[in-house]
Amino acid sequence: MIGLRRQRRVLLLGQGVVAEACERALNAGAQRALPRLDPEAVDARRLRQADILILADATDPRALLADLSPRLAQLERRRPLRVLLLDDTARLDAAPLAETAAQQPSWVRLESVPIPPRAARRLLARWPLHWGADPRFGQRVHLLLLGESRFAEALLVHALRISGYGDPRACLTLLGDNPAAWEEQFTRAYPQAHRIAELRFQSLQAPDLAAAPPVTMAVVCTTPTAVALRQARTLISELAEAQRCSPPVLVEVGDLRADGELDDWDGQLIPIEQRQLALDRAVLLEGRGDELAQVIHDHYRDTTEAQGRDPSVAPAGQPWPLLAASYRDANRHQADHLWAKLAVTDCRAVPEDQVESFAFAPIEVERLAVIEHARWAADRWLDGWSYAPTRDNARKHHPQLVPYQQLSGPMKDLDRFAVRLLPTLLARSGLGVLRMLVIGLVSAAPAARQSAPPPAGLDRWFRQALRRLVARYPDRALVVGAALDDPSARRFAELASAQFGASVFVLLQQPLPLLLDGLEARARRQALALLTRAERRIALPEPGALAGWLDARAEILVDLGADARPTEAALPERKWLRIDPTHGLRWTFEY
Repeated sequence: MIGLRRQRRVLLLGQGVVAEACERALNAGAQRALPRLDPEAVDARRLRQADILILADATDPRALLADLSPRLAQLERRRPLRVLLLDDTARLDAAPLAETAAQQPSWVRLESVPIPPRAARRLLARWPLHWGADPRFGQRVHLLLLGESRFAEALLVHALRISGYGDPRACLTLLGDNPAAWEEQFTRAYPQAHRIAELRFQSLQAPDLAAAPPVTMAVVCTTPTAVALRQARTLISELAEAQRCSPPVLVEVGDLRADGELDDWDGQLIPIEQRQLALDRAVLLEGRGDELAQVIHDHYRDTTEAQGRDPSVAPAGQPWPLLAASYRDANRHQADHLWAKLAVTDCRAVPEDQVESFAFAPIEVERLAVIEHARWAADRWLDGWSYAPTRDNARKHHPQLVPYQQLSGPMKDLDRFAVRLLPTLLARSGLGVLRMLVIGLVSAAPAARQSAPPPAGLDRWFRQALRRLVARYPDRALVVGAALDDPSARRFAELASAQFGASVFVLLQQPLPLLLDGLEARARRQALALLTRAERRIALPEPGALAGWLDARAEILVDLGADARPTEAALPERKWLRIDPTHGLRWTFEY
């Protein structure tokens, strides 16, 4: 028998840019149109039938709730009503909000939706901090934020929460018109932020980029859009000149929409809109993005119950729908950092049916335990906690806010347990863990790299090689590391991604503008298409960096015509595959 579920009724009330942005977001795609209503026009019948009530106002959504409260108080309902207060400034304090919630009928579930933090979390989930770096190769994560705004500050705080990749520490550069004042204000609000990462507050007009580690991702948060685009293009030129790198640059564009074809793209500029990120229908109404956080919280409740205690007695143990925002956020932060842990162990989350079992090796557990403790400490520091030999919740003092090496054995075991639990938490979300199999493509010498397609007949050998690799390593997630200036490497990566489900690490030896300008139209389009699908963009501009990356990171090297071929004596030490259009495949290992 087919199960039927009643469609939820949603009311959107409010005026101004926030209400308009919410209306656009909720009506995007094939969803049924959701009209925005005048609060005065909402009668008791609609309020009684609603499942979700969204209050959107550019100044203070609580004013809308105050107007509706007399009508809500007169209603008789059995079903709970979710009331979402959209907060565009992230200024709704917890205490006044709790007081407002206490004044509502018992069936009202009041939730604040702070747009800048929600958008920051969504952005760094879609484009993670390690997107433009390879921490396993010793590269530092370096996020650059241009422009002072609520959104920029929210990005900075969330980046600090999830920036733990081990040594070296992440670097965060903040470019503003008055960097000294910005640093003073931020340090006053988060006095221990400098313990988490290297913070560089600098002038927008004269940033010191040459002395900094290569930027791995940038976000331009200024307005209006024309100014933001101009600043983004200037930043791209400055990074190419000072650091010889071309990180992705995300630009806040307001309610504008990108148009044009792939050929029009420069490979770096990516338009974003913070309100659309935060108010996405699936996120706002269905809680998408919170699945793993809810699993973490449910596991905590189950563990508490297994110990013979009722989890609902404590505020932190309430069911997710009733859980206070601070506890929800703590679960979210732990969930969001999971992807960093997978990145530093060369692992990937996949559908559970693709995995039989998984466990981290002891050396990985210890490394991840250090990182997990640093993440936990960062979360506490950003929430105002500090070290003291005796715990005092009222004063936010904690004795475990010390380096991992100074923890006692039992305290270290707590971090180790949290790491070992990761596969179990993913399994409860329907996911499993696979280790990556990194395939490094060894290209021809630069003089032999042309924009013309690779020799005829290579596609057949490429597909045969990929089929054999997939069959030989069914328990591994295939990753191809490819340089975009070699046509054979582009084609191999293209086939691996499109037909064999492989991920692509793009290896950039020069700034993108130089690389793309040297390609003819078809090759340029192919390179841009790979950039849209790339899981990582790894800058390797230093002499010998590409060869060093291939040597250190690739488990299997695929020779596409390299000049510096290994000697026969050296071949058994590495797994090599040579692909030749005339003689086919030559393997140095059992495939």
